[in-house]
Amino acid sequence: MSDENDKVFSSATGMPERAPGDEAADMEGAGVSDLVLKTLFEGIQEEIMVVDADFVIRDANPSFLRRLRLPKEQVIGRKCYEVASGFCSEQACRTDVCHLERARKSDQRVEVVNRVFDARRERMREIVRLVYPVRGQGDASRYFVQITRDETARRQLVRRVKASQRKFRIILETATDAILSLHADQRIIHFNDAACRLFGYSRREVLGKEIGLFIPPQQAEDYHELKRFLSAKRPKHLRRPLSLSVLRKGGESFPVEMGISYQLIEGEPTYTAILRDISEKRQMEKKLLQNERLAAVGQTVAQVAHEIKNPLMIIGGFSRQIRETLSDEKAVRKLDLIFEEIGRLERLVADLGDFTKQYRLVKKPTDINSLLKEVAGVMSALHPPGTFRFVLEEETEPLTILCDPDKVKQVLLNIVGNGLEAMGEGGTLKLSARRGRGGARIEISDTGRGIPEGDLERIFEPFYTTRHKGLGLGLSICFKLVEAHGGDISVSSHPGQGTTFSIFLPGV
Repeated sequence: MSDENDKVFSSATGMPERAPGDEAADMEGAGVSDLVLKTLFEGIQEEIMVVDADFVIRDANPSFLRRLRLPKEQVIGRKCYEVASGFCSEQACRTDVCHLERARKSDQRVEVVNRVFDARRERMREIVRLVYPVRGQGDASRYFVQITRDETARRQLVRRVKASQRKFRIILETATDAILSLHADQRIIHFNDAACRLFGYSRREVLGKEIGLFIPPQQAEDYHELKRFLSAKRPKHLRRPLSLSVLRKGGESFPVEMGISYQLIEGEPTYTAILRDISEKRQMEKKLLQNERLAAVGQTVAQVAHEIKNPLMIIGGFSRQIRETLSDEKAVRKLDLIFEEIGRLERLVADLGDFTKQYRLVKKPTDINSLLKEVAGVMSALHPPGTFRFVLEEETEPLTILCDPDKVKQVLLNIVGNGLEAMGEGGTLKLSARRGRGGARIEISDTGRGIPEGDLERIFEPFYTTRHKGLGLGLSICFKLVEAHGGDISVSSHPGQGTTFSIFLPGV
């Protein structure tokens, strides 16, 4: 490198000017700095070109020369556009299109990005050029240092990372399971859309809060196991999914399965929890268990009823023949009691027949609202006026479905009768029907004594009853009738606050 170019290099790389009277130590330090900068200038991979205000190349580093495949003596002293063809042109000089001209006019740093086709590699390259205006050492001359860097690989990597992040974000936010992330202090740092829908909270309401916000006190044992896992801070998964009840924003409890894992991300411990609402799964399990119980009991009951029927007929027939031959009044009265008990057994056998038989439905278009009015009218007529208050909530338009009206009416009468009995001396019974899920949703609510939680599990089992009288077959028959329509029936109750039966019948 010539003395003149050494002078330009020193200026271009920003070395401070030294006065002739500087001390020897300062001069030695300046020499070391010049050596370091020169080493960087020649060893750096980025291309560096130094031009003056007339766009004449005053210096260039080896990386710049290697790309052009020219020796330094064929570059120094020439115009930049003469050796850097494809990057700029003589016509572009002295216009704002030229980045060197823009730096000359503004006397400020200029950055441009060019897409250049690399014919040798047959691909597009993304080139970043940085132009810095500098002053010459010891004079007022202006120079411009252009640093050229190939950003193709880095920008492609950035684009791939951003695309991966977008893909991950899409997967995360379109997932049907609730996904949330926890920081090392066990506070929520991410809450996806499914989690917002599941719990009823917005992100703003939960971010920064502890996961205990969703766990009711009665789940203390599972919560303690979760806390132990979070405190262990060992990269692993929870050994088994937790089945526990969690709380929605309004305080409603519902069952979920929770899986949780621990990872170290950039040295920071992060927990990821996935929660799935299993309310429907639990309902299906209960319904399957109920069907299995009904099938087993039904088979046994059918056989017992068949075996009882014939002996009852024989006992009743012979008892009547004996009664006709008796003149003793006491003996006659005893036989009359026998007839009464035989009649009760015959009614029991008839009820057992209703429970065990396969129902053949006679379906026809039926307005559910009219059916509710008819049931309410019949049941209110059986009790003194003012004893019970019937409330009908119906849609303005007829709610017509295809069903067997006699069987549906039997179900409604049975449930309404149970509700009235539960209210004792008085109360309010509400009946409503609405469209939903391609059918009709019927609800019957009373303000009676309610049903204990333990009894709710067995309410549709045959021969199970909480009433003082009755065989416990009414709700079992209702269950079978609704099931025969392809619908479902459920019950919710709070002791002392009343009970609500929900019936869904398809076929709108």
